[in-house]
Amino acid sequence: MVLMRWMTYGFATTFLFASIADVVAAAEPDPFDQFKERCLNRGTDFQRTVAAAKERDWPALAEDMTTSLVPMENPVALEGWNLSAGEDVPFRALVVARASVGDNTVESCTMAFAEIDAAAFERRLVSETHAEASGEGNGQGRARKFFKASSPERREAITLDLPLYPNGSDEVIVSVVSDQQIEN
Repeated sequence: MVLMRWMTYGFATTFLFASIADVVAAAEPDPFDQFKERCLNRGTDFQRTVAAAKERDWPALAEDMTTSLVPMENPVALEGWNLSAGEDVPFRALVVARASVGDNTVESCTMAFAEIDAAAFERRLVSETHAEASGEGNGQGRARKFFKASSPERREAITLDLPLYPNGSDEVIVSVVSDQQIEN
């Protein structure tokens, strides 16, 4: 009888913990969906992102980290936020920047993620954006892949930085750069 009660208690506890883990995992936003929402759906938009960050009171990202995540040289404006601060989730950061490239003003939107499945992220990036590979480079245990994507509204250059040997719990940095969108 004691053994039966112990087994019932053990199964119930295991089920409860598994259910809680499923709820926590379901509540944590999918990294690709975050990138798509913040950087791809409406394009890179420095002003809109800065306004959203102020409205939502996102904590600022350290300046050196913000600078290291910008995919362009000599930005004229940049802002970064730690989206995981104060939460019990893996590291998530968002950085937006604006720069002059020749006669054009371009804007970038970068997200950095820790503890995600890099291979799954790359598969979704390619399939959902219809991005075409445009180059790649490797160095110090990391792969940097370059893609081109376009829509009727804009052309985008996407850079994906991921480990050479993804293991399902990876650090990923993904950026999109496009011409500045000016809304009337």
